[in-house]
Amino acid sequence: MMDAIRQWLMGMACAAMAAALAQSLAPEGGPRRICRMAGSLVLLLAMVSPLLQLDEGALSRLAREYQAQAGGYTQTLEEENRLLYESIIEAQSAAYIVDKAAALGISCQAEVVCRCDGEDVPCPYQVQIRGEMSQEQRQLLAQLLESDLGIPPQRQQFEEKGS
Repeated sequence: MMDAIRQWLMGMACAAMAAALAQSLAPEGGPRRICRMAGSLVLLLAMVSPLLQLDEGALSRLAREYQAQAGGYTQTLEEENRLLYESIIEAQSAAYIVDKAAALGISCQAEVVCRCDGEDVPCPYQVQIRGEMSQEQRQLLAQLLESDLGIPPQRQQFEEKGS
């Protein structure tokens, strides 16, 4: 590839020097204008010559390879976007739980795990709460988690902060 670019640049430089030499040697008036026009055409031909030498098969292979790479990048970006979206939902859900717990007089930390539902939308699936709370506060928080976030009691884990 670099060799082809080097050859193209050398061709452009040679064509430019030949055009400049011909124009400087031509007499004033009509012959110089013709030389200038011919030099411009030679430069144009040198500039587009790589396009004239393209192999159609190679060009179609290159296009297919590009499409395959673009498809791979698209898939990777979609996966990264899904993971980012999932982590945002987990963080926001954990903050919501901590806020609701504080309203109940509970000081705690929450860790939420999301899973995708049937429509590939990440939803809170499981929660682990660490903090000190009474049995009554734990029951109230468990009911809140089930009603507000849809996390059933079997996917709720409570740990005492000292454990």
